[in-house]
Amino acid sequence: MTLRVYRVRPDGSTATVHERREVPPAEGVAWSTAFPPCSCPRCGERGADR
Repeated sequence: MTLRVYRVRPDGSTATVHERREVPPAEGVAWSTAFPPCSCPRCGERGADR
């Protein structure tokens, strides 16, 4: 995988912050299309109302 970090200026042009670098993919990551349930207090309060 290749990553490049850049900043977009107000006029739409880009400025490179970090040059492109090769990054090895992570191993052993569990792939899923579902997000885990939110554990913040605000979402916990909403879940109690249901």
